[in-house]
Amino acid sequence: MPPIKSSEPLFGLHVAYEDDFKPLTHSVGGYLVQTYATSKWIGLRPHDTYFCTVWPGWITGITYTLFGPLMIGATVILYEGGPDWPSWTRWLEILERYAVTLFLTTGGALRILSKNLNIEELKKHNIDTLRAILVTAEPLEVDTWGWVYRYIGTGETPIIDSIPESLTGRIPVINMYIQSELATFITGNLINYTFTPLLPGSVGTPIPGFNIDVVDDYGNPIVNSIGRVVVKDPWPAIPIEAPEEFYNRWYKGFYDTGDYGLANEHRYIYILGRSDCVIKTSGYRISPGCIEKIIEKIEGVERAIVVGYPDDIRFEKIFVLIEGAIESSSVIKKIVENGLAL
Repeated sequence: MPPIKSSEPLFGLHVAYEDDFKPLTHSVGGYLVQTYATSKWIGLRPHDTYFCTVWPGWITGITYTLFGPLMIGATVILYEGGPDWPSWTRWLEILERYAVTLFLTTGGALRILSKNLNIEELKKHNIDTLRAILVTAEPLEVDTWGWVYRYIGTGETPIIDSIPESLTGRIPVINMYIQSELATFITGNLINYTFTPLLPGSVGTPIPGFNIDVVDDYGNPIVNSIGRVVVKDPWPAIPIEAPEEFYNRWYKGFYDTGDYGLANEHRYIYILGRSDCVIKTSGYRISPGCIEKIIEKIEGVERAIVVGYPDDIRFEKIFVLIEGAIESSSVIKKIVENGLAL
């Protein structure tokens, strides 16, 4: 195979913006360098057994199921199916059977597990091989973090001040922040680097090489107040092809991620949700405009409005308002019958 220039395209994916999904392309050099470095920092090591439940078609799956683990030399477990079949212990069975050392999943998946997983059944599984539980895709509230740390993260083997019978916790539960435009995790507590104290509810501090901050509408840094999450310096994996919306987010030398957040005095970042109309549901970034266009192709629909509203499990649910001479049940039936090809 002939040498490839670092600026050559490596892969592309479609990213949700307010009006539609639009193509984004990452390059060979910048992306792979950033992916390799962050994969090592988040805890991946050669000969690890690694299980990621994030769908491979989204950026977390591409970076941390395909490229990152294989560059490091880890074994990747691929599983097609949900966490509930044949029972809610399915993922625990995988963790135990294959002696998984690093587990990556979403906040939404952990919320669902916390509502459905039988604790007595959970205790039947030994997952002491786990070094860390990594969480991504959406904010992880303190209550869910605590449940995961106590019930899944304690393990069976007492170590120093970890007492299994008291559910004191042992395996770190680490929430991290990623975005398709950024390509990799850019915040989080780093297993293979200087491990800063965990602060439940936050996505940790910026990863080395990323200048992340929270600013007000005028671009001024703010502390312990809600503002815009921005990246102040370029990063290696800046897309080589992107829609106009990506370039419009650069102002005053900053890149606006489109997320609201809060930074405390120690630069721990809390992600609170989108600052635009893009929907985050079950870890997926969804374009409301795309759904509206699909629904408006259905005969009898004059106009559709799609918005997200808060949900305790999925972070947001999708609400659709339809105007026209058609019943909402008929719209749903047509979408199910014809899929997104309408």
